[in-house]
Formats: sequence, structure tokens, C-alpha cells
Amino acid sequence: MKRIVATVLTLAMLLGMLGTVAFADEPRHITIGLWWDLYYDSNDTDWSDNPAATGKETDIMRFENVKEIEEKYNVTFEFVNLTFAGTQDSINNSILAGDPDCDVYMVELGWGVPAVMNGLAVDLRTVLDPDDPLLKHEDTVLNYTSLPGDPVYLLTVNAAEDQVAATMPLAFNLQMIEEANLEDPRELAARGEWTWDKFREYCAALTKDTDGDGVTDVYGYGAWHGDFLPYWCFSNGTNIASSPTENFSSPEVGETLKFLQDLYLDGLAYPFPEENGWDVCRWLYRDKKVAFTTTAAWIMANYDDYNWDGQAESTLDFDMVFVDYPTGPSGDPETNATKVAAGSYWFIPSSTKDPKLVYDVFRAYQNWYHDDVSLRDDPEELEWWYTTTSDKLDLQDWNFEHMMKMGEKQDVDFLNVFYNDIDWTGFYTGAYTPAQLQEQYKQVAQDALDNIFK
Repeated sequence: MKRIVATVLTLAMLLGMLGTVAFADEPRHITIGLWWDLYYDSNDTDWSDNPAATGKETDIMRFENVKEIEEKYNVTFEFVNLTFAGTQDSINNSILAGDPDCDVYMVELGWGVPAVMNGLAVDLRTVLDPDDPLLKHEDTVLNYTSLPGDPVYLLTVNAAEDQVAATMPLAFNLQMIEEANLEDPRELAARGEWTWDKFREYCAALTKDTDGDGVTDVYGYGAWHGDFLPYWCFSNGTNIASSPTENFSSPEVGETLKFLQDLYLDGLAYPFPEENGWDVCRWLYRDKKVAFTTTAAWIMANYDDYNWDGQAESTLDFDMVFVDYPTGPSGDPETNATKVAAGSYWFIPSSTKDPKLVYDVFRAYQNWYHDDVSLRDDPEELEWWYTTTSDKLDLQDWNFEHMMKMGEKQDVDFLNVFYNDIDWTGFYTGAYTPAQLQEQYKQVAQDALDNIFK
């Protein structure tokens, strides 16, 4: 028996040398740095160590996957909660010193891209076989974020949960649409008739003074401007800051800015708040002050409008329905991006010992479902996202599938890095024309991108 085991171990080591399977010659401990608690790792002794686990089949599979990884690769591994600021400090200090604290780091794009573009990460093109599915964006487990020159630095996880997370759909109050005798926007979108012009028509029809006092009570559109701008740019086939060269000054962005400014100046969008804008604008739909809004499941969950536990009844007495953003004059609904790339990204730092082994272990951890994506994306695993503002099953499915569709067409946009440096209050209240705003702030955009891609 010992001879058989020794033969198997020797074979595994030889395959590792050939690049097929990585196997540590000596026991190896791998650390993964992030800023929250993640399960399971080699420190866990039972599936119940994860406080969110209930003992269902997939909980057991996730837990047992750890032991399988340990035996297959001759490793142990551990998730280390460094805190958000601590993760950034560890990346900036330990990797530069040539001795990374961790073998894998979780990052956000805004500060992860500068790190990897400045040589702090391993380009997995230099590590993996040229035919590896990851390098062709064909891996079912992991993908990578494309960057200038197409290095393979930042890994993303392929899963339905990651696909729907951080989507910010356009949503409408179904009852307001019906009461105004307007056609369901979903039907217009299906026929290719859901355009900026049609959206403006709808906003005009839905903007009302309901009590006759001369003051508008309901607006066609209202949302937090920090949430919606990238999505309206996407709907016009463009973005602001997805490459080393700013696009803020482009004609397509100019079209988008004019369209949005006109909604405000013509009184069809809820007036731009002077303070606490995000706290005001994100909840306008709840008080029926707007017909359309830009929102997210995680925003609506704060008041059980999107019931995170699938049990409590919604506090709303109306239905919020997700729909495509209407198409702008320079847009194409077939090719427009529909989600700002966001969420968790992972990289292996430069100077990491045996990065192929680290990569294989990380991938195996994410592949707890052993390539059976039906287990990974089973509705039971996605209970949070399947809940909705309505007890209507068709609407529940519609909103979830809409978020899934959005997640299929992502684009990077670093607008948030310099967004707060722009005088949006002045713009939406008419102090600048779109062309003046673009001229005033195009260098601000470029400077921010230079800091990212330098």
C-alpha cells in the first residue's frame, strides 16, 4: 500500500513539473488576504463553523472541498481578514519589499488596477499553459479583467451570484405606468422602440402636480446621480474612463450629459438635492415621488422592498419592475455594456513562490461544485437574489433574469475615482453646458487615469 501511495505522489509531482497539476514538494501553507470573513479554509473543523451555513448539501460540499484540496496539492490554506485599509497597506508595503504577506489578495478595481499595472502582480500568461481556458475567457470557474496589453492579473469568479451582484438596473413603478395608460416599457424594449426620446415622452407623461397647488409632486425620473451616470453612458454605447485615455470629452458622452441635464432643467427629473443626495434620491421610489429610478437589489433590501430572506412581505403596495435602459442615439442594445464591472477581484502578488500552485489551489477552492454549475447557480444558492418586490412569480423571475442579463455585458469604468471632483450640482442646475463641463474636467479625468495606468 505504501508503495502505491508513493507512486501516486511521485506521479503527481512529475505532472506538476509538466504544468498539468501543481503539487507542493513540501507541505505549503497558502494565505489569502481580504477584508471580511470567508469560509471554508483549513482552520475549519465542521461545516457549522460558517455561521451562515444550514447544513444543506452545498454547505457540506464546500466544507469537504477543503480536505480534497489539501490532499491533492499537499497544502493548507487560510483566509486572513486584513480589514479594508489593512489589505491596501499590505499590498503597498509587503509586495514592494519583495516578501508578500499573502499569496492571493482580494482588491477593488479602483486601487487594484494601479497595483497590478505597477508590477505588483504575477501575469498569469507567464505561468499557465497557452491553451488554458482562462486565457481564452472560456473557463467556467474563473475569468479575468481585460487591461491594456491584455495581461492576466485580476481574476474574477464565474457564478450567477457574481453576475447579478452590483447590477444597477433602471426600474419603474408598474402601477404608475398602468394608471397613465402607457405601454409597458418591457414591450417597447422587446420591439427595439425603447429609446431616449421615448423615455423622455414617458417622463413628461408621468410628471404631475397631483394636488393642483402648482408644485410637481411626482417626477418621471429620480435617482442618485452617483449611481446612474455610467449606465446612461453605456446606453449610448460609450463610457467615461475605461482605458488609459479619458473619454469624458467625447461626443457620445456629451450627448449623454445633454440628455440628462435636459431632464433636470425641464423639470422631468427630481430636483438635484443640495445635500445628503444619496440618502434622498435612493428612496424616492418608496414615497411614489418618481416613476423611474436607478436602483439595486441591495439598495431596496434596506427596507425589505427586495426581501433578502425570502420570507417577509414587501413593505411596498406597488411593484418595481427592472427594465433595460433606453437606447441613446449612439447606442446599440445588442452591444452596449449594461453593468459597471464591480465586486471582488483577486491577484497573485509578484515574488510569490510557485504561483502556478497558488493559482491551482485558488481555482480549486472556487470550484467546490466540481464543474457542476447547476449546483453553483441553483436558486437555493441564490435565495437572496431571487426575492423581489412582489409575490408575483413572473415578476420575481423577470427581475432576477434581468440582473443576470445585465451581468453578461460588463465594462470597466473608473469614473468613481474622480467623480467627486466634478461640480455636478452646478451642471444639473445649469451653471455649465455639457461642452463646458467636458472642457472644464477632461484633464481631471485624464490625471486620474494616469494615476491608475502609469
